[in-house]
Amino acid sequence: MVLKQRVVASWQKLRNYPKKYTIPGGVALVFVLLYCVIFFIDKPVAFSYAGSTCTRYLTLLPDMQKTTGNGYSAKPIHIWKIGNLALAASSVCFTPTEPPHEGISNVMLSPGGGLLMRKTFALTVKSPPTAQVAVLSKPVPLSRPLILPLSDTDTIFTYHMKVADVEVSCSSKDKAISCEVGKLGLLQGKPYTIELIRQFNGKNVAMVVKKDVMTLSATYVSDSSVKPDETVYAKPKVFDFVFDKPIAKATSTIIRVKGEIRTPVVSTQAIADNKLQLTVSDDLPRLATYEIAIDKVEAGDGSGLEAPYKLAFKTSGGPRVTGVNVGRTGVALGATVVISFDQQLSETQDASKFIVTSGGAAISGKKGNQIFISLSGVPQCGDFSIKLTNDLQSNYEIAGSSAWNFASRTICHTVGAIGYSSKGRPINAYYFGSGPTTVLYTGAIHGNEVSTRSLLYSWVDELEANARSIPAGKSAVIVPQINPDGVASGSRTNGHNIDLNRNFATSDWQTDITDVNNQPFPGGGGSSPMSEPETQAIAALASRLRPALILSYHSQGGLLAANQAGNSNALADTYSQLSGYRNTTGQSSTTFEYSISGTADDWYAEQLGVASVLIELGSHTNPQFSHNQKAMWAMLNNS
Repeated sequence: MVLKQRVVASWQKLRNYPKKYTIPGGVALVFVLLYCVIFFIDKPVAFSYAGSTCTRYLTLLPDMQKTTGNGYSAKPIHIWKIGNLALAASSVCFTPTEPPHEGISNVMLSPGGGLLMRKTFALTVKSPPTAQVAVLSKPVPLSRPLILPLSDTDTIFTYHMKVADVEVSCSSKDKAISCEVGKLGLLQGKPYTIELIRQFNGKNVAMVVKKDVMTLSATYVSDSSVKPDETVYAKPKVFDFVFDKPIAKATSTIIRVKGEIRTPVVSTQAIADNKLQLTVSDDLPRLATYEIAIDKVEAGDGSGLEAPYKLAFKTSGGPRVTGVNVGRTGVALGATVVISFDQQLSETQDASKFIVTSGGAAISGKKGNQIFISLSGVPQCGDFSIKLTNDLQSNYEIAGSSAWNFASRTICHTVGAIGYSSKGRPINAYYFGSGPTTVLYTGAIHGNEVSTRSLLYSWVDELEANARSIPAGKSAVIVPQINPDGVASGSRTNGHNIDLNRNFATSDWQTDITDVNNQPFPGGGGSSPMSEPETQAIAALASRLRPALILSYHSQGGLLAANQAGNSNALADTYSQLSGYRNTTGQSSTTFEYSISGTADDWYAEQLGVASVLIELGSHTNPQFSHNQKAMWAMLNNS
């Protein structure tokens, strides 16, 4: 009541003052009160990380306003102008000049930055948005951006993701940070430590996240309808690729490769579950090289290829001959020649129209990828030929690669057993030529001298390959192993433990002999001359053939000696010159360091009067065919 009375009394006094004083005074009082209300009371402003931080505030002459205070700049907006003169602005926006910190920051705005008409704005700043890292507990895909949710949208800070020394910029939008982790150069299926760094004006402010993560394992092609480096014989229009995971996206091409020229092939792509299918509309040209490139794949889980996938393949031509089951010589009489192709032949095409044979050969059929030619009409040592044209088709009706010529000859020798060993093994002789003058080649009368056996089998091959070079009127007979039992056991002697080259009925035969070490060998010459079946067999052959020359191969000495019957001395000289072996004819006492008796070569001279040359090869195991080849031909030509 007292206060009210005092106010009323004061008002009565003022009313009594002249108006020339009261009106200006009243206006001044109102101005002071407004100034205090406007400029001395701080205006609260909530700072926003999500966008612009602005508040409604009438600012006169905005171009004259300057900001004081730390960390923020204030800028009047929504300006009213007359011409170029800015009269007033209705709002003020605040922009941080330093990283915002949680708390209240005072920002002052006044003309020229002075004290007069200075307005203080109290910015309430919350803590920066936080990143939610639950997504990092699962394997991280590299084929798509890594999205980390934020507690709020952040347009104030920028973010970088770092692994080791490599960084990538991240974008912040709609309460999330998006980082292109694929640009960090990481490998799929590997562990890494990821750091998410908050930046302000390009400077690091804080490490928001540091966490060990595992990248997602790569997607790979587990199967394909065409295999790497495959030659494709069909006419494929569709190429299927199966992945280990369902896929969502893929980029693929088919390219024809010709030298340095790479030409894309028009194709379409389809994806279904874990299969990628490429389709071409036209048949691929034949005899061409192609490359299928799958440059990029994104699986449903976000994984991708470890590296671009490339698969090269070729298209075939028509059927091409890959092999024949016989050689150029020595084909067995009545054999069937089997010609193999690289692919299946047409089942409907009449192949006989495109095959020409001669010499008695005739087509007998085809099956699968093979053609059969019968040689039943080709005589012994007869020439035959097979010619294919380019018109044979595959089972995909592709032709153009089948042209082929083949010439051969049937076997020119015969084989027969001249007897059997003490253990029943056959002793075979190989017969070449039909002339009356024969040269007999023998080996392995001692079973441990296997180089002689190998040499004579090589001589059989040589004569078969060059049968037309055998002189008219000549024959060659080869017995590679007189002692098959000794060869089988690796023994010098036969199955009865007899030295066969001491068992012949010569004038010096004896039952008790010495071995190659000059040690006594009781009974080594046999119970009687010619007691052994092997001795009897070779003696019977030599008696029947009455050859112009017999060559007896032994090892090892690197020398030769004639039995001095007929013209053996001259032939021995020739053989020595051509082979390089030392000729020791007539030097029996120095040729061997042990006593010998009952030898085959002496028997040939004493009983048949047939010339023979004993050749000691330089090795028990090496046949030394190249040393002997010319000499062996010379014996056949000159005997």
